[in-house]
This record gives sequence, C-alpha cells and structure tokens, in this order.
Amino acid sequence: MHCSLCLSLTVAPANHTVMEEVMEEVMEEVLEEVMEEVMEEVIEEVMEEVMEEVMEEVMEEVMEEVMEEVMRR
Repeated sequence: MHCSLCLSLTVAPANHTVMEEVMEEVMEEVLEEVMEEVMEEVIEEVMEEVMEEVMEEVMEEVMEEVMEEVMRR
C-alpha cells in the first residue's frame, strides 16, 4: 500500500505533462483560428481599399476622356 503523498508525487507529474500537452494543442488551434480570422479581415480590408483606389482612378480617366470628347464637339 502506498501513502497518498507517494501516489500524488508519482501521478502529478504525469497529469501535469498531459495537461501541458493538451494546453499546447489547444493554444496552437486557437492561435491558428485567430490568425486565420485576422488574415481574412486584413485581406478583405486591403482588397476594399485597392478596389476603391482602382475605381477612383478609372472614374477619373473616364471623366477626363468624356470631357475631352465633349470639348472637341
């Protein structure tokens, strides 16, 4: 028969290691998901800004061409 102190000393490190591994895996998964979401949001924002700039430039060029046409007539 083992005393409870001996049992806790032999069981605790094993549990601690398992807990560490579980926590590590959980943290990795959480980090992965968070990074994915952050990247999606960043990409979305960047694409929006790029599209706005492109549309602005295109509209400016179109307006210039239209004005030139109108002035020619």
